[in-house]
Parts: sequence; structure tokens; C-alpha cells
Amino acid sequence: MKWISILFFLTSLFIFSADEKDAKHKDPADQNSKSVDDSEAILDKRINSLNERLMKHTKLFMTKLEFLPAKTLVYKGIAKDDECVPAEKGKEQDLANNCIKIEVFDFHKSEEGKTALGLGARSKYLVLFFEAGAKTDEPATEEPGKLKMVKSKVISNIFTPSELKISEVTDAAPHEAEGKKHDDSITVFYQYDGLPMRDEKGKPYPEKKDRKGYGLYKLGYVENTKTNPIRNTFKQTYYIKHLDQFDKFLTAVFDTNDRNAGKRYKESNKILKESLVY
Repeated sequence: MKWISILFFLTSLFIFSADEKDAKHKDPADQNSKSVDDSEAILDKRINSLNERLMKHTKLFMTKLEFLPAKTLVYKGIAKDDECVPAEKGKEQDLANNCIKIEVFDFHKSEEGKTALGLGARSKYLVLFFEAGAKTDEPATEEPGKLKMVKSKVISNIFTPSELKISEVTDAAPHEAEGKKHDDSITVFYQYDGLPMRDEKGKPYPEKKDRKGYGLYKLGYVENTKTNPIRNTFKQTYYIKHLDQFDKFLTAVFDTNDRNAGKRYKESNKILKESLVY
């Protein structure tokens, strides 16, 4: 149900999106509310705080990933435009790597015990693009790295009836100060059954006035009034929880693999100690 709720909310958000010209006409004085603005300021601080927390995951660059949670993929690579190209085999701990992607996948209604029915697939991922890769070959002492971009994606592919929904959120300035400027650096792209398409370079087409909510648009253009605090709802019910969840996922991945390294140290010590009896 959690996946369905996320997609339902994102879909409703896209329907209410607006371009800059419309926004100027859709913001009458009687719709302004200090409570809405104050609430958004608190949400913005929370998002910035989460982006600060995500900086610590540079530790994963030089961590050998031997254990991952079920239904989870993590890979490191090199940023190319807005994509993270996986590192070649044997170069997973290369100092040149500057992005990390974590993806969690599942099947529709698996929480209801209906995985075997093959109703469809779903996945969500987070990509962290850093300004630079690791500065040392020791994960434990690696300093947090400044983020260049944070990209999130939710994919729902229902097989019968055929229905493919893709929601993509990109923050091109994760450390931008809170407010309108940061909102304008966050773009949302919603695609339903392959429409609207991307151009020949893979860039998403912007939304059109006669088809609001489909295509690419800035979060800053989304209505946020007393009647429709849609931007606040997006931040509070989805985006903050999404960032927090993936921060915990990545922390668990590092802790699990770090503990495994500690276990090997202990095993080595034990073997050496046992050697003293002969």
C-alpha cells in the first residue's frame, strides 16, 4: 500500500503543476498564508538537513560491498550528465568514482503475499552525485563530500492491464539556501506509458499548457496556497521521507559491511592466539 500511496500522491502533484506565467496569476493576496510559508520554511530546513546527512556516504566509495539487504542494489561509478555510469569490474573502489546509486525493487502487492501472481514490478532509487570522489583509501576516515546533485526515481510497471508510471525528482543544487531559489532547482518529471517522450539526447520534454502535470517542470511553479498547499504536501508526505529512508538504507549498507571487516580482524586475532598453543 505504501508504494501505491506514493505513486498516487506524485500523480496528483503532477496534475496540479503550473508554469511560471500561470503561477503569477494563481497567487492572489487572499490565498497567501503565513502559516503555509512558515510550514514550508520548516520543511525546507529538514530537506537541507537531510542533504547534509547524505554527504557522509562518501565512506562507501572505498568500502568493499560484500553484503547487501534483500532486493537492494548498490553501485558506484562516474557521473555523466545526470546519470551514474557503473564502474567497470575491478574498479568499484577507484578514486575516480564520484556517484553512488542505491535501488530497491519489489513486486506489486508483495506485501499481500501475491508475488507469485506476477502482477507487476516496482522500484525506487536514489543517486548521489558528489563534487569529487574519495580522498583517501580508508573508509572510516573519509570526510563527508559536498553533493552536486541528488536524483530520485520511482517506477511502477503493472503488467495487466499494462500501465507504466515513472516519477523522477532531481535536485540540481542540494546545498542551496532554503526558499524559492532552491525550489526552482528541483525539477519533477512524470511519464505515463512512455508519454511525454524524451528527446534524442534523453532529455525529458517540458510539460505543455494543454497537458499539465505530464513532462518536466520546476517544483517552484507548483501551487502552495491555503486552498492547495501542494508543494508542502509533496515535501512533507513524500520527499523528506524518501531522503530519510535512503539515508538509513545507505547507513545500514556501510555498517553491515564495516562490521564484516571487524569480524575478519577478530577471526585473524583468534587464529594467531590459537597458534600459541604449539
